[in-house]
Amino acid sequence: MSTAWKIIIGVLLAVVATFTIGVLSGKIWWFSEDPPLMVIPDMDDQFHLKPQGEARFFADNRAQRDPVEGTLPRQGRSYPFAMGDVDSAEKYFAAGNPLPKTEFVLARGQNRFNTFCSPCHNYTGTGDGLVQRRGFGNQETMNLTRPAAREYSDAKIFHVISAGQNIMPAYADRISETDRWAIVHYVRELQSKAAGGGLSGASASRANGSTTSKNMQ
Repeated sequence: MSTAWKIIIGVLLAVVATFTIGVLSGKIWWFSEDPPLMVIPDMDDQFHLKPQGEARFFADNRAQRDPVEGTLPRQGRSYPFAMGDVDSAEKYFAAGNPLPKTEFVLARGQNRFNTFCSPCHNYTGTGDGLVQRRGFGNQETMNLTRPAAREYSDAKIFHVISAGQNIMPAYADRISETDRWAIVHYVRELQSKAAGGGLSGASASRANGSTTSKNMQ
């Protein structure tokens, strides 16, 4: 090989080595407004919205969409009563809570309560949750441990969770029927604690914490 070719090859190797070192070190020596060439994009770059953000694509500018009216989750069923149908609900559920009060049911009830209810009602059910502390709602209304709330029947608590009450939205389309009854059991535990009875069994050790449990079938 001639000396000229050796020089050319040496220069090329030096250029490639310099370029490689520059790329690996994060040094960028050029700028472009064009998007990178993606041979296999794998949906890396796609349109997406934040759940509570804005979306000009929709007429109401809301990114979060409500479920289509009349749709239900798998194994779900529609709740038959409107918000004000308390008497009808109490008659329909006159038999009371169909779930046995077990440690698993209480743990599941606490899990769902902490997830869906604690922002307003707090983990203790006393109504001083973060939403209330930020000035939205009335603490007395949100206090599930007050004497008036302790007088509610299981059917009424289940109805309020399912259909909503006052500024509280309905959760029948967000929490399964079984989980709503589990929450009723846990609300009774919180009321018992507030009245001086304390929480039963393992529930006492989880009074203000979060817990995870398997989905109830």
